[in-house]
Amino acid sequence: MYMAKVKFEEALKGLEEIVDKLEKGDLPLDETLSEYENGIKLYKKCISLLEDAEKKIQILVKDEKGAFSVKDFADAGNNNDKDSSIL
Repeated sequence: MYMAKVKFEEALKGLEEIVDKLEKGDLPLDETLSEYENGIKLYKKCISLLEDAEKKIQILVKDEKGAFSVKDFADAGNNNDKDSSIL
């Protein structure tokens, strides 16, 4: 699986398949290690894709006067503005 072009859903499905194989416990040691390494790569890819998606998310915010504005998702978590609410 080429990691640069893998979509989140594909990476997650691959990770789930690896977990299923490892949970069965019937793989030889060398295959177990190889699957584990592939699982770590897929896990890191999933995390990276989720972080990238989080950076792109914007949140609609309404201030006390009823005016709407858009904030980046990362900024909304550090909301020090008491006069606005996240919708």
